[in-house]
Amino acid sequence: MNLSFWLGEKECEIRLEQKTTHRLEARIGDHVYDVEEEWLGREKLLLKVEGKVFNIVITTHATGYQVFVNGRSFRLERKLSAGRLKEEKSRLKKRDVKLIMPGRVIQVLAAEGERVAEGQPVLIVEAMKMQNEIKSPQSGRITRLHFSAGDYVEAGSILFSVE
Repeated sequence: MNLSFWLGEKECEIRLEQKTTHRLEARIGDHVYDVEEEWLGREKLLLKVEGKVFNIVITTHATGYQVFVNGRSFRLERKLSAGRLKEEKSRLKKRDVKLIMPGRVIQVLAAEGERVAEGQPVLIVEAMKMQNEIKSPQSGRITRLHFSAGDYVEAGSILFSVE
């Protein structure tokens, strides 16, 4: 299986080949990696790559995926031409940003009604003893902040909305 996607402005391609039930080979450029996989649920898995363990949580959104790797967030965009990707993003109106694991809001960096740029940090949330910046998925105005600093947040809760 070949995967092509955008990570920020960089185009990435990965070639995956299943070797056994829980083992696969991943090719990224000239590098080949032996990977062990263990799915813990529909959106959660553990990967062991060259002796290192990665806790992965994947959620889908309109143009790709939000991937948390050991608590660090990455936004992967489906591979489209740059023009089509911008066109598809501009069609998006309101976006609700959800927390995928329970945590506590440490700091609020933007106010309701404030204009934000795509990728601008809006909140800092502590989850699994790590602090994570929760960024705006698109440029627009914060229409609703659902939590304040110090609030505990359940997994799946909407943190804020931007349109």
